Amino acid sequence: MSKIVFSEDLKNYLSRLPDVELDLLLEAYERPLPEAFRINTLKASEEKILERLRSRGYAVEPIPWARHGYIASGGEDLGKSLEHMLGLIYIQGPVSMAPVEVLDPRPGEIILDLCAAPGSKSTQIAQLLRGEGVLVANDVSFERVKALSSNLQRFGVLNCVITLADGRKYSRFAQELFDKVLVDAPCSSLGIVSKSWGIARSWSIGIVKRLSELQRKLILAAFDCLKPGGILVYSTCTLTIEENELVVNWLLESRENARVEEIKLNGLRYRPGITEYEGMRLNDELSKAIRIMPYDNWAEGFYIARIVKEAG
Repeated sequence: MSKIVFSEDLKNYLSRLPDVELDLLLEAYERPLPEAFRINTLKASEEKILERLRSRGYAVEPIPWARHGYIASGGEDLGKSLEHMLGLIYIQGPVSMAPVEVLDPRPGEIILDLCAAPGSKSTQIAQLLRGEGVLVANDVSFERVKALSSNLQRFGVLNCVITLADGRKYSRFAQELFDKVLVDAPCSSLGIVSKSWGIARSWSIGIVKRLSELQRKLILAAFDCLKPGGILVYSTCTLTIEENELVVNWLLESRENARVEEIKLNGLRYRPGITEYEGMRLNDELSKAIRIMPYDNWAEGFYIARIVKEAG
């Protein structure tokens, strides 16, 4: 049986990363992710869709931290199911649903998903808006915007504007426009190695440094797009300090009115954000963000920070 291969860079990095149990991490990487999905209440009632799925041989178990989220077992591949093709469900990792739950969209709000494609979190935001308010779903890639548009249409989302723009420059034309902004940033993907072992084989600290530069520009633009009193959620599916704590720390240093808020998600196992790393003392506020290791829930690894833009 083939085994996962780590790049030398990654081996060295993980050995220095605080609060990592390498044996458990390797075990998590070698396990397939659970098959999970959200029910689309924009198209039908939750009870009717669950009834359809159960009648077709699926066993379903609710995900405690995600409204309308379920783990599936039995039945055929969900990706080939009629329910998926009709947009009655959206297939999405269980921990991937957490950032939007932290954002907590409310009907009537104006919300920006800055790095939206292919649309898993955009469709989740739209569902929680329940047709009231506006979602702006943006991506920088034309090819990825095509997938985003297709998924939003399949899901039956009507109150959405799709934009094709460089997220780093978004605040130039959308200053203080949004109630809430989600930045699910492009990252080195160390939380989802079980999806593709090639991530571990090709990982390098050089890639992380390039991505962290992009992430800093994205989080700053996103914050500047917020109305006073607005909420920004920054998330990645990776484990590095450079792409997580150091990015949020940089925002706190750049904007005096940025403050990190506590996160509480029922049933999700996580640990506090890191405030000390290789002799560096970071802002104590970072402990309010959450780190989710792949073995915490035997699902994806994630980092999530909820940041408020203080008025005044």
